[in-house]
Amino acid sequence: MPGLYVLPSSWLLDASPEDVWEAVAGPEMDWPRWWSGCTRQDVSPAAPPSGDRAAVLLSSTVRLQFRAALGYRLSITLRPTAVDHPVSIDFDAAGDLAGSGQIRLTPLAADGGTEPVQTRIDISWRVRPTRPWMRLLTPVARPVLTAAHALLMHRGEKGLQRLLRRAAGGTRQSAPAQALQATRRGRPNRVSTPVE
Repeated sequence: MPGLYVLPSSWLLDASPEDVWEAVAGPEMDWPRWWSGCTRQDVSPAAPPSGDRAAVLLSSTVRLQFRAALGYRLSITLRPTAVDHPVSIDFDAAGDLAGSGQIRLTPLAADGGTEPVQTRIDISWRVRPTRPWMRLLTPVARPVLTAAHALLMHRGEKGLQRLLRRAAGGTRQSAPAQALQATRRGRPNRVSTPVE
C-alpha cells in the first residue's frame, strides 16, 4: 500500500513486565518522563466510575510530540483501543501519522528460572504520514524516514532503561541479563517496511 510504514521495534529491559507496564501504560501515558525528544502536548484522562485501571487507560487520549533526529517534529494523538494488563496495549494513532500501534510485553526468565528477570517489548506501528511533505517524499525518502524512526525508538529504549534502573535502585544487570543483552548489540531496532 502506498505510503504505509510498518515499523516494528523490540526492546529488552531488565525489569518485570509489571514494572515496565507501569512506565508505558499508566493512565497519564507519561512517556516524556523517560523518552528524550518526546513532549506531552495534551492528555485527557476520563475517570470511569469503576476505577478499573484498564478502563481508565481506555478512556484516555494523549497527544505527544516527538522530535526526530532530522530536526522535524511529529505530533501524534494516541488513543488506547484494547488493554490486556500487563501484556499488551493497542492504539489508534492520529495527527501527523495516522494508523495503529501495539505494545506487547513478554517476560523472560533466566535459564532454569521461573521468575522474569527481563521483559521484551515488541512495538509495532502501521501508519501513514498525513503531512503533505512526508507524503510527497515517501517514495524517495522512505529509507531516511525509517532510519529517523529507528533512532527515535532507540532514544525511547535507552530512556526507559534508565528509568527502570533508577526505580530498581541502580542495580547492575545479572549475568543472564548481560548475556541476553549482548546478543542484541548492533540490532537495537530492526525496522522493515513494505516495498512499493
